[in-house]
Amino acid sequence: MAVAAITVGLSCFAPAPSTAAVAMQITQEQKDFFENKIRPIFVEHCLECHSAEKGKTKGSLSMDTREEILKGGETGPSFKLGDVKGSTIIKAITWEDDLQMPPKKKLTDAQIADMKQWIGMGAPDPREPSKTAGKKDKKSHWAFQPVAKPTAPEVKNKAWCVNSIDKFVLSKLEEKQMMPAPQAEKETLLRRAYYDLIGLPPTPREIEEFVKNPNPDLAYAQVIDKLLATPAYGERWARHWLDTARYSDTTGDKAEVAYRDYRYPYAWTYREWVINAFNKDMPYDQFIIQQLAADKVENNNPQNLAALGLLTVGQRFENKTDEIINDRIDVISRGFLGLTVACARCHDHKFDPVTSADYYALRGVLTSCVEPAQGPLIAGDPNSPTFMKFQEDLAKMETKAISEFHRIQRSYSDAVRKNAVGIFEAGMLLKQAASPEDVKKGAELIQKLKVPEARGTVYSGNRLTPGDPVYGPFVKLLSGEGTQESIRKLRLAGRYNAEVLDFLEAQKVLPADLHSIALLVGKFFDQFEPKVASIYATMADRSKSNFSPEDLQQLQLATFPFRPLPASEATMDRVNEEANRFPEVQIGEFKRTGVLQAINKFKVTFKGGPVYAMALMDAPTPKDSPLFVRGNPPKPGDNVRIVPRRFLEVLSKDNQPQPFKFGSGRMELAQCIASKENPLTARVMVNRIWMHHFGEGLVRTPDDLGNQAGSPTHPELLDFLANWFMEDFGPAKPAWSIKALHKAIMLSKVYQQSSNTAFKRGTVDYEKVDPANTLLWRANVRRLDFESFRDSLISMASLMDNSLGGQSFNINEEPYIFRRSVYAYIDRADMPDLLMQFDMSNPVQPNSRRTSTIVPQQALFLMNSPFVAAVVQNIVKRPELVQAVHEGTDQGITALYRVVLQRLPTQSERARAVSFLVSEKKNSAETKADSARMTEDAKKMAERKLKSAMANKNERAAIVNEGTLVERVAFSSWETLVQALLFSNEAAYIN
Repeated sequence: MAVAAITVGLSCFAPAPSTAAVAMQITQEQKDFFENKIRPIFVEHCLECHSAEKGKTKGSLSMDTREEILKGGETGPSFKLGDVKGSTIIKAITWEDDLQMPPKKKLTDAQIADMKQWIGMGAPDPREPSKTAGKKDKKSHWAFQPVAKPTAPEVKNKAWCVNSIDKFVLSKLEEKQMMPAPQAEKETLLRRAYYDLIGLPPTPREIEEFVKNPNPDLAYAQVIDKLLATPAYGERWARHWLDTARYSDTTGDKAEVAYRDYRYPYAWTYREWVINAFNKDMPYDQFIIQQLAADKVENNNPQNLAALGLLTVGQRFENKTDEIINDRIDVISRGFLGLTVACARCHDHKFDPVTSADYYALRGVLTSCVEPAQGPLIAGDPNSPTFMKFQEDLAKMETKAISEFHRIQRSYSDAVRKNAVGIFEAGMLLKQAASPEDVKKGAELIQKLKVPEARGTVYSGNRLTPGDPVYGPFVKLLSGEGTQESIRKLRLAGRYNAEVLDFLEAQKVLPADLHSIALLVGKFFDQFEPKVASIYATMADRSKSNFSPEDLQQLQLATFPFRPLPASEATMDRVNEEANRFPEVQIGEFKRTGVLQAINKFKVTFKGGPVYAMALMDAPTPKDSPLFVRGNPPKPGDNVRIVPRRFLEVLSKDNQPQPFKFGSGRMELAQCIASKENPLTARVMVNRIWMHHFGEGLVRTPDDLGNQAGSPTHPELLDFLANWFMEDFGPAKPAWSIKALHKAIMLSKVYQQSSNTAFKRGTVDYEKVDPANTLLWRANVRRLDFESFRDSLISMASLMDNSLGGQSFNINEEPYIFRRSVYAYIDRADMPDLLMQFDMSNPVQPNSRRTSTIVPQQALFLMNSPFVAAVVQNIVKRPELVQAVHEGTDQGITALYRVVLQRLPTQSERARAVSFLVSEKKNSAETKADSARMTEDAKKMAERKLKSAMANKNERAAIVNEGTLVERVAFSSWETLVQALLFSNEAAYIN
């Protein structure tokens, strides 16, 4: 694309109004924790009696803000920073002394734990002071106003400007009598462009060609075009979006692994879709629609169904559907709208014009969707040998899993039948609890049971009820219904096991006392026992289906107290579901067999088999959601308000959202979000892309453009780019083109500035006027993220495996896989230490902006990691380095700097490098023996670790790579110099 072409349409609009909001100095995670955990406690249990805003402050305590809570009331400060146990508020809610709050009903253990955690983290509280609360019109905030069409301002230094972006920035600088920094040096600019677009450094040859090109502007534009066209671009920018999408290869629910998959076998299909979407420059509005409603797009490519992974690769919560829905609402609203809609789950949003009705309107959309047991097939030939091999091996593993399930089920059921007398009598005694004597007698009977693990499920009352199909008729005998006529009436009811009724009808006398009835229960199961073996054999036969009513009655008794699961009906979802009904001991036994983990691992690692999308589909009957008052589900008899499925009120025309009419409403929701009339969508994406190019966004909170965000540093520029981003100027700049936006930004003079502050600047003290560089008078020095840093090392060592797509690999452990880091296996509940040490985004929630820290562990990784050792050893083996070192030390140093730092060394650096090489060579003989011993120890440790990983059946363990361990050898002087350069700040930063 020509330089001029990208400027088409870069003019137009009038600035949007803005309203500043005070940004709280707390992290997004802390804010989310307060909104989801602490505020609901305050609203439901505290503010009724302790709120100045509501006119009631018992004990002179107001809890409207953090400051008021800290100040406390008649008993003094409510909490002590750093002293959870000694805080008054904790003593009150734990009821440790006379001050018991809330006074009528103690908080749950979980709520108390959340309060302790909140105090422990410093009691972060984003609420505004009471005196200003409610006085501001939330809807007047600039982000909720239509995207304006500002005209690029006039500037004095017109010659400096390449496009309208430059004019908006330069105009603000000229207002302050400031001037932009000079253009960055060629090597610096090239390195910046490469890292920004593909996350890799340029090669020495690419640097040399660029530096020597006589037409630098044309050469630079051509570099941008080349980088945007390479597959590495999609890999780089997909990783940014995957942070926002809170991508993970696992559910993150540690409890869930007891009975179902912990690892998502096909999460990587979503990652691959995102990579391809960026590489194809999919229009951003379609990028949104595919991720929310790919199954609703007419004549859609089946591979686009993988886009629905946005909704399905999130965190899972054991038996907590509403938590899953909340997670999906959060990723939709933060990801596309830059709004924290999930904060309206329990109450209207404190800061933004988002109501609880808005939240439950979206909840209705998502609760009207279901995940199919098996996602749609999007890759793999069913007739190929590999595909058939997968199906064959999987069938064998599933057959083994079903067999293990039946074995454990039968073992438990056998124990229940053989101990039927004691279980029934003890259970009824404790259930009725007629007297202390009965309780004592029941407890004594329990002690005699040979299957203590059977107690919790069977005699707890779950089965010992008059309505139970098996126990029910026996329970009814206790109430005096022990006549043949009453038994016949039970048969007419149609709910009781026929074999039980046949047995009772055959009895000449039906007892009425508990012990005799318990003996009768034992007699029944004794008579039934000879049938059990043949019943289980029939149940294990996959060819046996269409069971008769009589068969089903016998299956019910053989598997009692569980539901029968014939092999012909035993999908793995059913096996997981039924295994979850086991008591804890049996669940543990089923886990230890490793059959479920083996199936999960097989799906995660098998190559060439079927590939299924993690899709979502509409439920047969969509339903609107009730509004949960204070986040609590309604109870029978409550006056329930039903909220129609619709879009957010504040973002709808005339604040009148129309109910969704088609299915769940996902397509209508996607269209509302992707609409050019939506004031947030384009602003959010433009701001994020700007942030990744400059280190800071025009709005500093990329996932929250609401009232807490404050004003953009350049509001007119943000609206100008948002409008330009959405407009269609033909082939030169299609609507919603992300690649065109990259090029417009990177061709600007603003982007090409030097980060060096030592330039001639007149009398203005730039650091004093604008220390944070919000006016963009220079380029920001930026830290490489982990993926770029690791991938750079692999690239420099010529180890890069450039294969695109596919399953995840273990990035943390040997044997190492030298693929791009975007393909790393991510476990949201157990993030690898390596990723956390280098500030990887935590996939528990959307997070478009990573933190940047410098900690000792990062340096230790460079010093001690076998991965870095492999990189260092291979860098010195590069042909151009080998040749240069052969020609002379000076030539070797030059070549090394070109590879590692992408520039030539200065004279002083040459001298220091020569001195370093001489020193290392002199000391190498003294350290050789120590190095050999340490190398051998490291090798043995690595081998033990790998052997342990291979034998590990832990269902949460990361996958184990295939390959060989890194060779442990002492570094040569040249290798030590390479490692020293990798330690330098310059290697880890972009200027």
